[in-house]
Amino acid sequence: IGAALLDLDEPWKVIARADRSLLEPETSYEIAGRVPNVCFPCAALVDEPTGRLTLYYGAADTHIALAHGFVDELVQFVKTHSSAAPEL
Repeated sequence: IGAALLDLDEPWKVIARADRSLLEPETSYEIAGRVPNVCFPCAALVDEPTGRLTLYYGAADTHIALAHGFVDELVQFVKTHSSAAPEL
């Protein structure tokens, strides 16, 4: 699962894209299943007051899982690990 920053006014323009994964198959339920070794995002919710991000994702096409993080940390991760926009 990756991440990118898009222009707010022109969302088809990519400002930065992380050159490494946010989430990769690691646990047994992500590695073994109908489609092994795959994690795919299904939905994301943000609690605006706290900036907490909840990511629902499919794991090996047999489970649904949750991952949590914070929007500001995600933005910083993309900026830090992006070769697309060195000026960030």
